[in-house]
Amino acid sequence: MLKNKVVVITGAGTGLGKAVAVKVAALGAKVAIVGKTEVELKEVKSEINKSEGIAEYFVCDITQADEVKRAVQAVVKTYGHIDVLINNAGIWTDEELEANRPELRKKALETNVLGHIQFTYEVLPIFQKKNAGYILNVISTAGASDTPAGNNTRWKTYGASKWAMTGFTKSLRESLMETKIRVTAFHPGGFDSMLYEKANRPNPHNQPWMMDTNDVADIVVFALTRPAGVMMEKIIVSHVNK
Repeated sequence: MLKNKVVVITGAGTGLGKAVAVKVAALGAKVAIVGKTEVELKEVKSEINKSEGIAEYFVCDITQADEVKRAVQAVVKTYGHIDVLINNAGIWTDEELEANRPELRKKALETNVLGHIQFTYEVLPIFQKKNAGYILNVISTAGASDTPAGNNTRWKTYGASKWAMTGFTKSLRESLMETKIRVTAFHPGGFDSMLYEKANRPNPHNQPWMMDTNDVADIVVFALTRPAGVMMEKIIVSHVNK
């Protein structure tokens, strides 16, 4: 299902984005690795290329509209087209962090919401022109109803950013219902990634409540490889005690 498909992944230098990039490349996809840190992107590209996969990296701060436009244009110039967009980039913030760094509120909304919206609207005309494409928005259980994380008072700004993406994803999907463009809201619970470490949170890895990143990536790949006539509108993924 992904053979020769061009898959764009934001926030692909580490964590879930990297894991998905490696997995879809192994299935024959041509991967566009997008992120802010060039050294991380180079490492992911090298890992994929060493396994005979096809990948190129594109340095881009998704909060900057001009950089998003240039990145999408560069991907099309490199690969000729785009088939899949995975909006995965994001940052963590919570009430404790914001007490000393209130600017994180603005940064979280710009990264977790506006950046994805900007990237979507740059890619969407490409999909509309051919009436085909797949947009998978990595959100969080913090933006899903009926989950403990969905209304947690310890990360109100983070939760607000995720609920905003939930609303955008739902509206986007509804607006494209008469097309062959598929849109999925992906809501994972906490998993072992660089999200907390980059936010300078203590003990950011190997916590008992964390899912394995590769397990979460497998579910993303599962969604991407469903038949063209099937759309997984919403996926909620949570941890199971072993």
